[in-house]
Amino acid sequence: MTVPTTGYSQPRFLDDIRSTAAALGAPFDEDVTRDALSAFADEFGTGAVVWKTTSRPGDDLSYRFYSRSRTDTVATAMRAGLLPRATPLAPLIAHWSGLFGGAAEQSCDFTAGSGLDKTWVWLGGTRPASDVLDAGPVPDALRRNVPACERRGLAYIRFLAVDHRRSTVNVYFRVRGPLTHAQAADLVGLVRVPPPPRELVAEIGAFVPGDFGVSVTFSLRDGRAERVCFYALRIPRDRAPRLPDRITAFLSAAPSYDAEDCHVVGWSFGPGNGTYVKAERSCLGGMISLFERWDCHFSGSGQRDGALPAVASPVPRVRP
Repeated sequence: MTVPTTGYSQPRFLDDIRSTAAALGAPFDEDVTRDALSAFADEFGTGAVVWKTTSRPGDDLSYRFYSRSRTDTVATAMRAGLLPRATPLAPLIAHWSGLFGGAAEQSCDFTAGSGLDKTWVWLGGTRPASDVLDAGPVPDALRRNVPACERRGLAYIRFLAVDHRRSTVNVYFRVRGPLTHAQAADLVGLVRVPPPPRELVAEIGAFVPGDFGVSVTFSLRDGRAERVCFYALRIPRDRAPRLPDRITAFLSAAPSYDAEDCHVVGWSFGPGNGTYVKAERSCLGGMISLFERWDCHFSGSGQRDGALPAVASPVPRVRP
């Protein structure tokens, strides 16, 4: 595969990270950021680069590269001293990356204040949850979640994001839609919070695609589900959902050099401070074209995934 160049400039990107973090009041460490950008110079130079933050005051400014080629990002991070040589999650990432004939591709998340944060694994398609979460070195505590997920229609996975600092994994499912209030209530029941208001579910439903993406954050220590998040990719520029002020400020401050900008919004639900809005903005490298190659479904589309069952699993009725 020919890997394109993207017009990436490390000095410019460093300046952009610094200024965007300042605009948000987010932590920034220049030495840590320089180390991260230098270690993954090739990946930032050829991948799709993305900004991310949340509506929580003072929360991190994150940046990510989505890789266009297969590479062992964990080994790169170890060589650069960004991860310890004996990082405990390396075998799990290697296992997931080796599934499905080596179709997986790794990417990375970083924060402006702390550096490398997560290793992403795109599984090369829509994969049965049992093949991903109930095999190999996957901890028993995580495996035990598979039946509860499948009962809720969380039976097919596309991405995983392993958080090295918090020892969690975000599991990105694709779910048969359209999203209903009963379905949303059942999904957030995984994290033991009340059903979202009907008006909010209706708004989310207006922006997610026909078959939509849901992530569940699980602790790798005890398997506990911590957060559930609904995603809308490529939000229309002329029709956006209601967004908190910090998200609006972020989308204005974070620069994009792509010919076509791409915004992503996620609605997160969880105990304590786990309920918030998150957003992403493309920076450069053609995020939309990469998402199209990965068969990501965009906001408001009626796209269906042939890998999913024809009829969604039933969910219990929820009292108003």
